[in-house]
Amino acid sequence: MLDDRTFLDPAGTRAVVVASFAPKAVLGRIIRFEVTLAQVQAELGVIPAEAAEAIARAAAAWDPDPDAVAAERAQVGHPMVAILEAFGQRIDPEGREWLHFGTTTADVFRTVATQQLQDVAGQFDAALQAIGLRMADLARTHRATPMIGRTLGRHALPISFGYKVSVWLSELERDRARLADWRARFAGAGVLSGAVGTHAAMGPRGRLVEAAVMERLGLGAPGPVDTKGALDIFAEFGAVVAIMVRGLQRVAQEVFLMQGDDIGELSIGNRDVGSSTMPHKVNPTLCIEIMSRAPEVSATLSVLLSWVVTMHERDSALHFGALEQMCTDAAQVLSCADGLLERLVVNPETMRANIDRTQGAIYTEAVTVALADRLGRRSAHELMRQIVARMGTGGLTLAQALAADPRCAGVTLPDADSAMGEAPVLVDACLERLGYRG
Repeated sequence: MLDDRTFLDPAGTRAVVVASFAPKAVLGRIIRFEVTLAQVQAELGVIPAEAAEAIARAAAAWDPDPDAVAAERAQVGHPMVAILEAFGQRIDPEGREWLHFGTTTADVFRTVATQQLQDVAGQFDAALQAIGLRMADLARTHRATPMIGRTLGRHALPISFGYKVSVWLSELERDRARLADWRARFAGAGVLSGAVGTHAAMGPRGRLVEAAVMERLGLGAPGPVDTKGALDIFAEFGAVVAIMVRGLQRVAQEVFLMQGDDIGELSIGNRDVGSSTMPHKVNPTLCIEIMSRAPEVSATLSVLLSWVVTMHERDSALHFGALEQMCTDAAQVLSCADGLLERLVVNPETMRANIDRTQGAIYTEAVTVALADRLGRRSAHELMRQIVARMGTGGLTLAQALAADPRCAGVTLPDADSAMGEAPVLVDACLERLGYRG
């Protein structure tokens, strides 16, 4: 069967994230961990200086070779031992004896995963910032472009398109805040504390080694107790990412609905082939990609939550491939969202025309407010319900129905621009508060 998974990446975000998880890149991080560990240990007198120098020389000369590691793993059956064997063959004997001293597989993999997620979170934030700038431009440009607001799928009251986009932007900024909070709180999630986290191999010097290695790897200060068996860090990351992609799915879904032929308030500038049989079709491909990929991303959260329930000090009931897939698919959602907003075309004339589709019924709230002093709010509201009913049976516009009822004498109907309330001002306030000044 043909694979229908497409990998659209208009902004290039996915390609960057995929590269960070490439086997060669991961090997490079692991070797850097081992070199940094050896150098710090030598400085603190844990291992001979000659050993650290030999390990560093070998790393400088070795181009990480995933095929060599795979061949070793086929022999030994252990991922970390395979790496140590493949790399160790390049190290002089005096260094090979001290490679990986005082640490354990989980130390290395946990620290490398922390580095990867910190980098990925940075890429996600940069993508969100780019998307935010596009949203801010749209909101500013259309701060007073009237369109109909819809609740429960029905016409409600006029808003501005800029106001709608400001709601998108506010949610996106909360995504950025959650991501920044995760990055700050888990900057020190790397570990180097041995099999069960007690620094038994290196003793009192173990904590000094751990802190120095993490600092040189660009991570924050580690906590005092081992966290290799506590995987909530990954579950929380997954929750942040799941919320983020679902928010972008909502944007894509709104664009999808508004660009349809029956509404036509937006369109997407592209030259995609929309159908193998209907030449007139141009499908909202980026919307579809976001709307289909986001649920797959958020579904991974349940897997990450299951990781939280570990046994004793640590178990191996996790597969980092799930996290990698979540990150690469989330990057694709971000990239497509950026591309979608770049290509978005706003149709103000259609927006204004759609406002009139209810023959003025959307202005009954404004009329109710105008009549409240005369009739009381409750009576005015009931009168408007009766008038709307007469509009439906008599084929009348609201203006005609009001003119035929003496209780509404002197009432003036608003227009779309005045009926959108404070929407333009609220857009300005939103952009100001979020720091998107023109």
